Amino acid sequence: MYCIDYVNEDSILISCKNSKDCSSLPALSQILKQQLRGILDIIVAADSLLIVLEYNADIDALLSVVTQFNPSEVVSGSANVINIPVCYESKLAPDLAEVCQLSKLSADQVKDLHQQARYQVKAIGFMPGFAYLKGLPAQLQLPRKAVPASKVAAGSLAIAEDMTAVYPASSPGGWHIIGQCPMQLFNKLSAPMCPFKVGDEVRFVAITYQEFIAFKETR
Repeated sequence: MYCIDYVNEDSILISCKNSKDCSSLPALSQILKQQLRGILDIIVAADSLLIVLEYNADIDALLSVVTQFNPSEVVSGSANVINIPVCYESKLAPDLAEVCQLSKLSADQVKDLHQQARYQVKAIGFMPGFAYLKGLPAQLQLPRKAVPASKVAAGSLAIAEDMTAVYPASSPGGWHIIGQCPMQLFNKLSAPMCPFKVGDEVRFVAITYQEFIAFKETR
């Protein structure tokens, strides 16, 4: 079910043999944290866990938990569900017209397809708080831009390939921007710093431009 590799003297990589088992990794991560001592950190990715250990951690106990864990017993539908407000107004969506042209869909169809889908956090990376959300409808799946934008505004709602994401901070980016989220999605002074964790389910809730401005003003 899982491949176990020693990365170095204090790190072990647990990776899935089958893609169908990847959704069980967050549950395995929680069990390891609850049952074992000597774990400094567990980094959950789309198809693997990187486990960072203290020097005196019980490796045999860790391997026993991993080999005895049954991915098929993970309860489906138990993921944490996060609702994220987004505004699809054209003034906040610089690439919406191009997305409509490439997908042969209207702006309303793009908005409806995007917000009706349910997404799973597969990984967090690129920058702090940037969650890769898998589950983008096939009609909206487009290659990344041939020429990335030099600056993407914080909160930008983006799509590329089979994923969607919200940029937590301003940065360069090559994804197509179809809206904007008024929430702050990363704050190093808060706990947790990011509302997402791998395995969570994310739903986007459409708001008006007026609601977007009002939300921003209350932050």
